[in-house]
Amino acid sequence: MQLMKKSRWVAIFAVILLAGHSAFARANYSGIPPEKGIVSKEATVTKVAGESWLMHLNRPFNETSMGKTWQLGPPAPEPGETASPWRPDLQYSGAPQTLKLRGSDLYRMNCQGCHGESGQGAPPEINSVINPVRATSVALVMARMKMAGMDISRTEAVKLAQQSNTALLQRLHSGGENMPPFPHLNESEVRSLLAYLKQLAGVPGAEREQLTVKESPVRVGEHIVKSTCHICHSAAGPDPDAQQLANGAIPTLNVLTARKSRSEFIRKVTRGAPVLMGAQPMLYRGRMPVFYYLSADEAADVYLYLTLYPPSESANPDATIALSHQGLAADGGTPPAQKTLAASFRPDKSRAEVQPPGGDTDQPTAALLSMVAALVALLLAGGLGFTMHEFKRLAAARQVRSRAVKSNLRGRTNDATATFQHGS
Repeated sequence: MQLMKKSRWVAIFAVILLAGHSAFARANYSGIPPEKGIVSKEATVTKVAGESWLMHLNRPFNETSMGKTWQLGPPAPEPGETASPWRPDLQYSGAPQTLKLRGSDLYRMNCQGCHGESGQGAPPEINSVINPVRATSVALVMARMKMAGMDISRTEAVKLAQQSNTALLQRLHSGGENMPPFPHLNESEVRSLLAYLKQLAGVPGAEREQLTVKESPVRVGEHIVKSTCHICHSAAGPDPDAQQLANGAIPTLNVLTARKSRSEFIRKVTRGAPVLMGAQPMLYRGRMPVFYYLSADEAADVYLYLTLYPPSESANPDATIALSHQGLAADGGTPPAQKTLAASFRPDKSRAEVQPPGGDTDQPTAALLSMVAALVALLLAGGLGFTMHEFKRLAAARQVRSRAVKSNLRGRTNDATATFQHGS
């Protein structure tokens, strides 16, 4: 009977713990829908602000590889020639309201303008991403050390790989001497991007880590503007005239939608188009590279984003979204200190602290864990009280039985004595 009661209490305790664990898991992974490998957590869209990255570095456009694809648009038509027609209706299909982006898409929009399609960059100005990403793999670390004649244990390789992963995340978050930070990327996007970087670097098992994120068209435009366009184009400023363009001025982002219609903008970004330059304005090929790896839909998303979120010269209070990753090192790479960072590249110091995945569910999770802890404490207290009560009850019953046995023995002894005396 006592064993059955104890088993019942153990079962209740196990059910409470399992329920708490299940609720904790749901709270921390509420952004992951039932569809495997797809993260639908909605990102906050903010306007781009501040000076361009090249201006921040004091680096002329013709002395850098940043933001360039090394493909230019068509030359201006010769006098008397007619420019070839371009039909945007055959190029732009109109994007759905919800898009599914892979890590490869996020790489195109955020990284390819500088690091290229293969991730090799343009040394010495732009470093390759391949070796830093490979250094995050335990298997590749062990293989590389073995080739160098230095066998290390798996435990040591795990530590090295973790340090490399922390450094990689810190560089992505805070930037470096030449690399801007990317505070607009949220945690889900970073996970998807890093999974593709591992695949690009040939890390074993990277194919199984690939993730898809659900984004809105305006969010796609934000990715391209903040990571690619803002390298060369400052957010806001006056519209340069033809002579200023000939002298090297780069139009600011806030005037692009006024200079071009949507179809003209799509053509300029994806195919290239001549531009009027010079004291006597004439059509020239222009210096802007053609972003051949962006689709017409994605170029239209850029136009949509610039229209709905007009660029500004100064930062918004909420203009950045800090990454939420475990293990971000405090001594990672930092942007150059010679000038204040452009607003859209400035990490949000108030959110730069390391947070576990699902940071926006911390309060519900803490409350849930507190409830579970209270229930567990209550059950433990109840179980302890029940145990003490049982011990007292059993001790009392044992005393009663002991007295009854002693009384019975005395009675039998008296009877035996009486019988013995009577017989004598």
